[in-house]
Amino acid sequence: MIAAKPARTTAVVLCGGGGTRLGGTDKPLRDCAGKLLIARVLDRVAPQVAHIIISANRNLDRYRSFAPTIVDDAAFESCGPLAGLLAGLDAAITDDVLCVPGDAPLLPQDLLQRLTQARTQSSGAALAFAHDSHGPQPLCCLLQRKLRDDLRAYLHGGGRTPREWSQRHRSAVADFSDAPDWVWSINTEPQWLVVEQQLKTMQRA
Repeated sequence: MIAAKPARTTAVVLCGGGGTRLGGTDKPLRDCAGKLLIARVLDRVAPQVAHIIISANRNLDRYRSFAPTIVDDAAFESCGPLAGLLAGLDAAITDDVLCVPGDAPLLPQDLLQRLTQARTQSSGAALAFAHDSHGPQPLCCLLQRKLRDDLRAYLHGGGRTPREWSQRHRSAVADFSDAPDWVWSINTEPQWLVVEQQLKTMQRA
């Protein structure tokens, strides 16, 4: 398997969601099996990359204790998660950027490696995204920072959908059919309970 090059990669962790299906809570700052969710996400992501950027739009001071760079995605308010991705791309200093949700504490520990392999094997691909047994996960992707200008134009033109935007570019698909859908985000209380149980089982092992 092709080795990832973390020194050339920045992770943008998207923490700007409204958490509407979980009572409007700021999910990454919620306790998950005895540890804040954002801390669990960074436990998985930080070893894979050289730099971390957290993109959020509330509780910015609290997030500052988790990463040296915090960006506010409010410049594109109501544009959804792509607003957070654009804010992160604008702040990144590396050519490659790994985008991950801020509510995914069980991300694969070889995520970057597998995305890098998929993009390398697809000649000319500008981005690679995870695809599990349920479908694509466009917010879990490896992309080139230079795509920020196209993303900005897409948002200015009224675009809002991560899947639609990714389809504007030559993309590679990384097979994560071995991963359940709750690996990529926790959106409901039942999913939260499942993830907590998984984490507790891992801690006991």
